[in-house]
Amino acid sequence: MPIELIEPAEDDSIDCHLQQIGMGSLICRAAQQTGQKNTTNEVTPAVCFSCDVGRIFREVGCDAPLPKITVHNWGHGNPHVEIDGIFCKIRRRYTTLEYCHTCTLATAESTRQIVTSTRGLFQSHGFYAAYQDLEKARLSIRDGEFARSITHSIACLESTCRIIHEELGEELPKKKQLTDLWKSTRAVLDLDGLTAGDTLAPLLNSLHGAVTQIGAMRNALSDAHGRGTLPPHVSEAMAELAMNSAATVATFAFRHYRSRIAGTTS
Repeated sequence: MPIELIEPAEDDSIDCHLQQIGMGSLICRAAQQTGQKNTTNEVTPAVCFSCDVGRIFREVGCDAPLPKITVHNWGHGNPHVEIDGIFCKIRRRYTTLEYCHTCTLATAESTRQIVTSTRGLFQSHGFYAAYQDLEKARLSIRDGEFARSITHSIACLESTCRIIHEELGEELPKKKQLTDLWKSTRAVLDLDGLTAGDTLAPLLNSLHGAVTQIGAMRNALSDAHGRGTLPPHVSEAMAELAMNSAATVATFAFRHYRSRIAGTTS
């Protein structure tokens, strides 16, 4: 089915998970090239702005849909674009923009913002192991593998603590469990000395309890230690809670690590 192209305004977003920057051009990774001279994977901002898959990504925040898309370029004017169907990797069925707006499997906007922000910090400052763990957690939720997402979420927080120790030249604790790593990270960053008096101490103690419970989620619900014949039920809400909690604590530790190496406190 051909799509009607609408030119975006200068400040309109044309973001899509299938975009790629080519040699001086915008590329759609899903565009099928049939070998004919008039088929291409090069697209214009109007194509990305008008395509339902791009709209799903921007309006719903989901990168699971994949289209059967063909772009014809006859060398004049806008390209002719046809979408023969949109396949959802989560539901393993064809979908539509209208259905995606009502889908309960789409990642919550608050979760997407937390993950995007934390991944950006990790990527820009070389915390690649933590970045990869968080990305795996996100993809696992997207693909409905909630137990696996919990595994990767806790691994993200552990990787953050390990990298902080390594970057500061500090020895890791003898026990490498999450609670031990967090206790050592708290000491390495001197989090208890951030404010005078007992202003922050109760919150830090509560945070330690939260970290302990996050670790307990892995032991009880994740697939880190194998899965039996009757594994425990893990819901999307549980997986999302683990990922958001781990990302928030990791961000807190990361920012104070950056403050320490900069010689400031925040």
